[in-house]
Amino acid sequence: MGMFVFGKLKGYFDIKVVLVFLSVFLLSSFVIIINLNNDEECRVREFKVEATSLEVGELIIFSDVSQNAHSWRWYFGDNSQISFRSKVGHIFMKEGEYLIRLIVNNECSIEKLVTIVPKKNAIDNSKMPVFSVASHVLEGEKIDFEDRTEGAKSWEWRFGESGKVDSFDEKCSYMFTSPGVKSISLIVNNDYKHVTVKEIFVVPKKEEKIKIEKYKSDIPHNPFQNIPDAPPEDVNAPVKVSKGPEIGGTDDGKLESLLESVAKGKTSYDNFLKHFCKYNLPIVIYKDAKTSTLREFFNAVKKKGDRVKDVRIQKDTEDCIRVINVDKKHKHYF
Repeated sequence: MGMFVFGKLKGYFDIKVVLVFLSVFLLSSFVIIINLNNDEECRVREFKVEATSLEVGELIIFSDVSQNAHSWRWYFGDNSQISFRSKVGHIFMKEGEYLIRLIVNNECSIEKLVTIVPKKNAIDNSKMPVFSVASHVLEGEKIDFEDRTEGAKSWEWRFGESGKVDSFDEKCSYMFTSPGVKSISLIVNNDYKHVTVKEIFVVPKKEEKIKIEKYKSDIPHNPFQNIPDAPPEDVNAPVKVSKGPEIGGTDDGKLESLLESVAKGKTSYDNFLKHFCKYNLPIVIYKDAKTSTLREFFNAVKKKGDRVKDVRIQKDTEDCIRVINVDKKHKHYF
């Protein structure tokens, strides 16, 4: 009787062990199959870099030639926009080392270090494409471009948003869909060695919201009661720009020093205004495309008491500062 019970338990134990080993085998096989599939998807190990030279201002073509690829994301390491095509053109505006990263099919990641060297002087300036561009344009506003290069027979316009050639015509129009600094490049007659690159600042289109206060009395709301009186001038005469006494000598470096003085509480808002045009105050635009008024910017610097780094200004033809670009080094700054 005792031997019968022991044999029965032993048979039961053997079945359990077999089931456990079988489960482990099936699970291991499943993991191996998944890894094999992933290896199949991530066989991309290289992408092509084509350029006459890796110099500042030169057009560089990056392309993925792998098979079975259906999505791409290019990161160029210079704070430019992500490109989503298999073949893209890019121009680096500063020398240095840039880590180029390509993600294929949201799975495969390939990186390559590209060194951009200073532009050599062995460039024939007479062969450079000739065109003009405004200093800034409003987001969503159409702007016209025209090439004035002598002997030009073909054109390649790139406006810094799509990562591809945007127009092949001598005259063209474009509407920027996102704010920030955009690099506009033009190549004529397929001469990739001579590329003219100019920058334009796209001012974000800020939606105006009208706040209507609720009144408890029966007096009708007057929408014009808080509007200040216009300057006492002839309504048919153009508005005269009133300049502060310090405006002529204000540049990027001087504005950084001035903001440092504001942060230390040594400069009042009235003295701050001496560097700007009275009826044409600039808009402040941060690196993340957020905007603020000049007064809000002054109060934020004064309240935090920290130094603002990397400030760049844009002036108009009357030497008035129209845009202040601020590169926030600390996310918690404002």
